[in-house]
Amino acid sequence: MGKILVATRNKIKFQEYESLLSQVNLDLISLFDAGINQVYDEIGDSYLDIAKNKAEFYSKYSHLPVVADTSGLEIHALRGFPGIYSHRWMKGTFKEINNSLLERMSGTKNRLANLLVVIIYLNKKNFVYFEGKIKVEIAYKAEGTMGFGYDPIIYVPEKKRTLAQIPLFERNQISHRAIALQKLASFLRKYKPPS
Repeated sequence: MGKILVATRNKIKFQEYESLLSQVNLDLISLFDAGINQVYDEIGDSYLDIAKNKAEFYSKYSHLPVVADTSGLEIHALRGFPGIYSHRWMKGTFKEINNSLLERMSGTKNRLANLLVVIIYLNKKNFVYFEGKIKVEIAYKAEGTMGFGYDPIIYVPEKKRTLAQIPLFERNQISHRAIALQKLASFLRKYKPPS
């Protein structure tokens, strides 16, 4: 099917894409592979807006079909916060951000949350999007070293571990991104690119 730019610099996220799209005949390249150094500042009022704007931003630099995503953590006790602001509500390392969220949750019994992602496939001006969502809980402390972002504080009740404690091959069976990427893979197997 040809080259597709995956709009990420995150090596772990790129590995997820490679693993979950391996059954489709694709040549995935990351922003590093493409030599694209420009940084997209998240703009938009919804997950779909943010992902679409990101895909359009990087398509200008690559002239390739682009897959871009944005994800969010919606904590019930915090009325859905941080939601679409998950990657921009606080400056700092994710360790600092996770600690700040855990402080906000201190003394809160309701630990329920949703973890969701919107993935966009953009080819020229044509785009489709796919959503993935899982129900999770906020852990009482950060645990695990696998994964990235909020993974150390996202507890998966069925696995009795945080996402950062779950190896990639196992995470690829249950994650929000895995759900959306399986939908994307199904679409790409049937897709005929515009001329």
